[in-house]
Amino acid sequence: MRWQVSPQVNNEFLDKFPELSPIMATLLFNRGLQTQSAIDQFLSPDYSQDIHDPYLFKDMNKACEVVYQAIKNQDLITVFGDYDADGVPAAVILTTVLERLGAKVEVYLPHREKEGYGLNKLAIEELARSDARRAKTKTKLLITCDCGISNAEEIELANSLGLQVIITDHHAIPVNLPQALAIIHPQVEGETYPFKFLCGGGVAFKLVQALLRHKNCSLEKAEAERQEKWLLDLVAIATVADMVPLTGENRTLVKYGLIVLKKTQRLGLQKMILVAGIDINKLDTTMISFAFAPRINAAGRMDHANLAYHLLNTQDEAKALAWAEELNQANIQRQKITETVFKEAKNQAPDLKAKLLFFYKADWPAGLTGLVASKLVKEFNRPAILLTNSDEETIVGSGRSIEGFHITEALQQNADLLLRFGGHPQACGFSLKKENLASFQANMQALANKQIKDEELEPVLKVELELDLMAINWELVDTLDKFQPYGQQNTEPLFADYGVLVTGAKKVGKDQNHWKLELVKQNKKLGAIAFSLGKIELSLGQRIDIVYNLNINQWNGTRQIQLIIRDLKISS
Repeated sequence: MRWQVSPQVNNEFLDKFPELSPIMATLLFNRGLQTQSAIDQFLSPDYSQDIHDPYLFKDMNKACEVVYQAIKNQDLITVFGDYDADGVPAAVILTTVLERLGAKVEVYLPHREKEGYGLNKLAIEELARSDARRAKTKTKLLITCDCGISNAEEIELANSLGLQVIITDHHAIPVNLPQALAIIHPQVEGETYPFKFLCGGGVAFKLVQALLRHKNCSLEKAEAERQEKWLLDLVAIATVADMVPLTGENRTLVKYGLIVLKKTQRLGLQKMILVAGIDINKLDTTMISFAFAPRINAAGRMDHANLAYHLLNTQDEAKALAWAEELNQANIQRQKITETVFKEAKNQAPDLKAKLLFFYKADWPAGLTGLVASKLVKEFNRPAILLTNSDEETIVGSGRSIEGFHITEALQQNADLLLRFGGHPQACGFSLKKENLASFQANMQALANKQIKDEELEPVLKVELELDLMAINWELVDTLDKFQPYGQQNTEPLFADYGVLVTGAKKVGKDQNHWKLELVKQNKKLGAIAFSLGKIELSLGQRIDIVYNLNINQWNGTRQIQLIIRDLKISS
């Protein structure tokens, strides 16, 4: 793995901000923060100042008027969501506020394997149908969340059946926009909303924020503000889970969302924390990524996302506990099957001369293809597409990519071969007829070969700063703490040091694949953990070069600074 150290901060920046320490200045410079206002907003996010007015969305006022008219008429509003850890919280955000405002509201989450992502015509027809025998009311207003922007045909059908449609979404913009009454999407052409990188839950939150601030809102101002703030736990989970940039408004939403999550009033989250054994005092974005998001995702991956939705929405403590335990078991099962599929895919021995890897097996569970594709990208450091059968004639797939290859744009260039598709620059999902598979693979491979440079296939560890262990102290820990919450485009800083002496070394872990080390530089001694680096043989007295980040090891009431080693090499 190649270590890429960021360029040194220039003198102009240092002269401009003489009050900053060299380390602080370097980290801010690396994040492109060039003005005092940008630095202040980054280091001290302020909800009252840094959250944009939701009515800056050009269609927001229209959307609110339509919603309040539906509430006044007591028309049935159906929230149509997605089955992942962005889409499910987004649906809960919308239904929570709509119900509080007196709306007649239901939620529809598609089945991942049976229906796939986004709106589908059978679901639209079912929602538009009333049935007196089953006391089923016809949907009059359809609000999408985390989907809809790529469903022009389905929304045309909805319009023809008398449904009004509001889209809230953030996915890649198609060539032809749906003909909805209102589109709340930060990246559509001509959109005036200043922040472009909200997730699905974030966009849904902007709609309810606007509803709570609307002149027709029946709630007292203080109660409306309370409703808004208590939704931030869900917004934080959705934002971190969907891996959107943790900059600008997202950074503020997540910072305050973590505060709310630590004292959440949502029974489902309380029970999830209990069942998963989450230490609420250590709650951060990493905990969302590795504890909350996988459990929410497990519902849709293993069966139906309704389980996660009901858990996050319930007011019944006994049900919350039962559903949290069921979700936990689903996640354990998901982990086992994911590892099996990952091993099977690796055993297909991909051609590493190819710049895009394909893996296919007829009986792989479709709900896990995206997860395994992510693991394969990390394993082989190139885009990976995992394919499985949906039925005898149809294949479904998930792709994950690297920087330098916009995988969803590549799908758009092959839209004529696909039944459905959608996604982001580095993640996608799609379906196609088996007869089109060979052409699809050839076309995608050609695009990858053209767009991906050879050097982009070499794994790179981006180092912010060469930092001698002698410089590590509690003041530095406090400085780094100001850069949290960490996430996309604000990753935890990595440092490098060279010629560090190994004075203690012990292999740990079930498979003895981690190192527990004691390291010394001059008179500075620090403990370290090197995960998954057990294959590198070390001995006492050796000198090593390391890339690391700082961690606080709390045990028995004591706090110690510890290094987490991301890579190491024997010093030359």
